[in-house]
Amino acid sequence: MRIIGLTGGIGSGKSTVAGYFKQLGVPVFDADLEAKKLMKEDKELRNQIIGLFGEEAYNGDILNREYIAGRVIQDADLLERLNGLVHPVVRQKFKDWVSKQDAPYVIQEAAILFEHGAYKL
Repeated sequence: MRIIGLTGGIGSGKSTVAGYFKQLGVPVFDADLEAKKLMKEDKELRNQIIGLFGEEAYNGDILNREYIAGRVIQDADLLERLNGLVHPVVRQKFKDWVSKQDAPYVIQEAAILFEHGAYKL
């Protein structure tokens, strides 16, 4: 099975193109959406994020995106540490998802494929 990466900046049309592939019956994995789900639902990842940012990282069950964004925009090392927590979990979820697909190729839609080595898949 081939894995095709679909990437680009905000507003570049990734979601539109991914939608066309979905209409054609091609399996599409939305890495950004999956990351958001995992940061909410994966207890281990959630605890790691709280360990990195403190209890303010969540408002109840909801990721406090404003708080985290405000912290990482000022601290590139903190952003790198957050990415070091989230990206491996998303990558494993993607590998598990791929193993369940029965198609000649799949699409991985992600804003960043090159920055963290996902393109190697």
